[in-house]
Amino acid sequence: MSPRLSLTPAPPPALSVDPADELLTPAQVSAWTKLSLKALANARSRGAGPAYVKLGHGTSAPVRYRRRDVDAWITTGCSRSAA
Repeated sequence: MSPRLSLTPAPPPALSVDPADELLTPAQVSAWTKLSLKALANARSRGAGPAYVKLGHGTSAPVRYRRRDVDAWITTGCSRSAA
């Protein structure tokens, strides 16, 4: 007997994401930096903390930090102005 051919398409390749571009929650950054969530929020409002992104618009939109931005902020003490 000959083997059957599969007509099922191969799954798409998994996306490869640079670990430095991983998005971290404020809680993860808080645990990493040993800063409270309130201290991170205050730093965001003053433009003194690590660069961040908001996933949406408005005050309830989730905030995320790129791992590379937090690492750079820790390493060099850089800050970004509040927008």
